[in-house]
Amino acid sequence: MCGILGVVAHTPVNQLLYDGLLLLQHRGQDAAGIVTSEGPVFHMYKGPGLVQNVFRTRNMRDLSGSTGIATAATPPRAARSRISSRSRST
Repeated sequence: MCGILGVVAHTPVNQLLYDGLLLLQHRGQDAAGIVTSEGPVFHMYKGPGLVQNVFRTRNMRDLSGSTGIATAATPPRAARSRISSRSRST
């Protein structure tokens, strides 16, 4: 499962996307990412883990722009079962 959020505004969207990901986090808790756009220039930051552990203030400053998309994701069910079966066998 995953949660996806998109925003188009006249003001910076980085904080709005972050806040939205916190609300969508129950849809995916293994990774999070945000991409913003300033015209033809894109800014991206992503990483594994919970939303509040992935993004820091320094990352958010680099996500400038008034258009953006964000996602909170978890691996597909088949990938999760392979991961869990490996961890049980060790």
